[in-house]
Amino acid sequence: MYAVDDTDETSVDPWSSHLAGPELVPSYLVSKFAAQYRVVVEVLLAAQDTSLTGMSFDDIATAVGERLLRGLDADTAKDLLTEGKFNLDARLEQLEKWQVVTRWQEPARTGEDFLRRRDRYQLTPLAARLHTFWLEVRDGDDDESGEFTLAPRAIYERLAAFADALAEHRFVAAANEFQQVAALHQAMARAAQGWQRTLAHALSGGPDQSKQELLWRTLQAYVGMWGEQVDTYSPRISELIDDLRDRLGPPEWAATARAALAADAVEDLVQTQAQRWARTWEALASWFSGPDGQARRLRRQLRDLVAPWARNMHILVDTGGAVTRRGELLRLAMAIERAPTEEEAWRIWDTAVGIFSARHLLVVADAPEDHAASWAEAPGAPITARFREQGVRAVVGRRARAADYAKGRAAARQARAASAAARAEAEARLRQRSGSRVSGWGIVTEAELDLFLELVGLTRRDDKPGTPDRAYSGMTADGRWRIVLDPPEEATDVATLECARGRLVTVDWLFQLEPA
Repeated sequence: MYAVDDTDETSVDPWSSHLAGPELVPSYLVSKFAAQYRVVVEVLLAAQDTSLTGMSFDDIATAVGERLLRGLDADTAKDLLTEGKFNLDARLEQLEKWQVVTRWQEPARTGEDFLRRRDRYQLTPLAARLHTFWLEVRDGDDDESGEFTLAPRAIYERLAAFADALAEHRFVAAANEFQQVAALHQAMARAAQGWQRTLAHALSGGPDQSKQELLWRTLQAYVGMWGEQVDTYSPRISELIDDLRDRLGPPEWAATARAALAADAVEDLVQTQAQRWARTWEALASWFSGPDGQARRLRRQLRDLVAPWARNMHILVDTGGAVTRRGELLRLAMAIERAPTEEEAWRIWDTAVGIFSARHLLVVADAPEDHAASWAEAPGAPITARFREQGVRAVVGRRARAADYAKGRAAARQARAASAAARAEAEARLRQRSGSRVSGWGIVTEAELDLFLELVGLTRRDDKPGTPDRAYSGMTADGRWRIVLDPPEEATDVATLECARGRLVTVDWLFQLEPA
């Protein structure tokens, strides 16, 4: 046994004898010359789309110059390619040491070939996959699940066709259907994994506006893409999987895989493909079968997310705007703008941000109203010798306390709760008045009148011109109630509603408030 110094990066790690250690390939992303390395790797990766024979040294140099010209102006690109700022030979040599590129020499066929540089370079498979992944993460569309809006239903339909093809021994059709099922399942798994990673980040630590927006976008994406399809089609998919489980053995998988491959495919390749599809089948069963399937578990996670999301929104509403330094920052900006010279403006800025530390001394105010004066506006205070020696200990009196906003926040919470209770009571009373004429209501509370006006406004959102015999209808924003206002038989019939705030004279509507 020997001690390991955790702070010494050069010491031997005992874990490396049993587990995978450091990887050299990603080193180019964190190097001092990462910008140069990434451009070189990007041009090598782009060349693989048109050629599989690699690139020569001169081709790489030309491609790097073209790549810089696409993103920069000509003078800047030319300056970056000068010898003192870009050494392509050294960059390629280091990439080869990091196992990012492979270098070889093409054979010399003429005398001129011996006089030119014959090195060719190609990305290693691991480096190509790594940089492709990095480009997709950086520049790709986060919401790729939108391409698979009807994935649960499509999987069910393809599985039903797969079952029919198996029953009729049409293995070519069965292979085609199952390949589509596998592709849809992989897309659902990637989308679900992305959502879960987003949720894990958004639920970590304290709530803030950006995390709340992440949670809301994730909820909207799930509801918009899959929604209730998981609940609708999971039992059907699970039932199909159970029905096919006894009919799908190694011979059936082998026959299906053989139908998907070439006629002269070797048996080992057939068995490998059959085993891969069998594993996909088990993964599909784990997704949709049973109450703990991945699809239903994800739906429960998102359902349980609504409560903390709403609670965090209330927290942000309670604290938002309670403490702000906007006024101070505006005064600082005004003081900098009015500074007579640039040096004075920088002095004000340095003092405000603490680059040059300021000493704030507590002294007794001459008058009670001086306690409210800002330190920036207050006149200079004389500093006695005793204060210079003893500091704040020489001050007589009680130190000023920091502002306490707890009572204001508590009052705001109480006011919001009282408003919610009054609205709920008004909603219940208007629900009891449903089916009656407004003229029969008489005296109403302020909350009832406000809610009634809001409901009337909801029925007028279609902007259609009113007619004496036309009924108006609308829906509340939460989708709970449907409002219908039927006009009176006589267009001159009016109703008067009275409350403590005043009177409202309106048409004598037949008011109906029913569950949507």
